[in-house]
Amino acid sequence: MTTVALPDYRQQSPEVAARFQRIRERPVILQVRDLEKAYGAGPSRHVVFDHVTLDIHRREFITVIGPSGCGKSTFVRIVAGLDEATSGQILLDNHPVSEPGPDRGMVFQGYTLFPWLTVKRNVMFGLEMRGRARSTAETEARQWIDMVGLAKFENSYPHELSGGMKQRVAIARALANEPRILLMDEPFGALDAQTRWKMQKYLLQIWKKVDVTILFITHDLDEAIFLSDRILVLGTNPGGVREIIENPVPRPRTLEQFLSPEFLALKARLDHLIHGDEPPDEEDKLPLGRMTTAGDDAE
Repeated sequence: MTTVALPDYRQQSPEVAARFQRIRERPVILQVRDLEKAYGAGPSRHVVFDHVTLDIHRREFITVIGPSGCGKSTFVRIVAGLDEATSGQILLDNHPVSEPGPDRGMVFQGYTLFPWLTVKRNVMFGLEMRGRARSTAETEARQWIDMVGLAKFENSYPHELSGGMKQRVAIARALANEPRILLMDEPFGALDAQTRWKMQKYLLQIWKKVDVTILFITHDLDEAIFLSDRILVLGTNPGGVREIIENPVPRPRTLEQFLSPEFLALKARLDHLIHGDEPPDEEDKLPLGRMTTAGDDAE
């Protein structure tokens, strides 16, 4: 079998290099400085991650990946103000982040819509909480509902929607407050493969139309490459930044690019950073008790 050599994952076409130059020229809106999260003290102290430093530019799409236990969700919760760092600092537009605020929208993996409210009232909720008049909140909510392609369902309740539609409502509700940054913690992880692919495409369409920066947590390498400008790879033992990679795959992205040399080279690098070259641990092997008398082995 012939082995095809992949290009260096750091190689960029002139078009991609020019795009990253334009990104670097935009203002930095989120600064993460020497961030650490640890639990306990003394010999039992467990460091989830430390020395995490990152600058995110306006309208940049950043994904965060890493093995289980590396602190991906903890990191985004600290940015959201839902958890506290042990040390370090996060600045959003040069203001310290210490608690939740409307300048950060959040979309979780679980469906967090209010089941007793319609689609429209779910999207209106945050606007009314911020003091918008009912009529103004309704007008603005309809604009966001139309943005995510659900105008026909504004009077439907969450239980009447599919999983992908619920997440589109959650995105509309988060964006209705016009946050500076949208934080997404594996928002498509509970969806089937076909719906997930659709949601990834929807998200890119929405992002192109809205002045928002996206910080996206995922464990799916294909999803990370398809969506992001840059990819932050976290490690474990010790936890921290393994690498920050500029995505060499050109935009706009298509399904056919999943087999392109750039895509495959980057995916191979990400897989190596997360899993390395180590063989499976002994603990991953199951007991060899036989429960069949068919006389042959399944392959």
